[in-house]
Amino acid sequence: MKGQEYLPFTFLGVLRGKRQMDETKRKLTVLDQITAADKVRRKIIDVASALYAKKGFTATSIEEISEKAGVALPVTYHYVKKKSEIMRLIMEDVLRIFQDSLTAEIRDVDDPEEKLAIAVILYFRVVNQQREKALLIYQKSSSLDKASRSSVMKLEVDVCKIFSKIINEGIQRGVFKEVDVDLMAYNIIMMAHMWVLKRWHFKHRLTLEKYIDLQLAIILDALRK
Repeated sequence: MKGQEYLPFTFLGVLRGKRQMDETKRKLTVLDQITAADKVRRKIIDVASALYAKKGFTATSIEEISEKAGVALPVTYHYVKKKSEIMRLIMEDVLRIFQDSLTAEIRDVDDPEEKLAIAVILYFRVVNQQREKALLIYQKSSSLDKASRSSVMKLEVDVCKIFSKIINEGIQRGVFKEVDVDLMAYNIIMMAHMWVLKRWHFKHRLTLEKYIDLQLAIILDALRK
């Protein structure tokens, strides 16, 4: 009888122990995900972009993004409190990739024309690599809340400043002629975006490399003295 009295408590203890182990594993998983910040951030961005493109912005929930990405919901909320913040993450990602690549490539380059050519080529390639996400920003930016839209616009201006700085350096050193620097920098950005927006047309007769060569020639012809 005593054995029968204690059996339920023993069984309950096993269940409690299992729940504690599961909870420990869950916490470790969350901790691991926070530690692997870049990898987790990338998963969230990639999955959210795919879901937005497939189902639409409104029909996609943060819970679904979390599930499909295999990321714990608390960790997902650590990066995004609302869906519109994904657009900011996408822009930050594109800018970071571009900045990191550019910093490495122009470290020992002194000539402003060569520096600008490297920057143009890298930016065009990054935009092409991330073209589905760039297209998503164009399609969905009008549906963002004011704060998120302002954040995305600021990040675009940050890209513009990179080109402006190189062009200004070229003007000051007498390599480039006087131009409206901000306008020229934005022309470069829009040329890259045109490959994304009108690729359906250009891809039938131009490779990405040929497109870059032709646009770079236009840019340098407009700047050279």
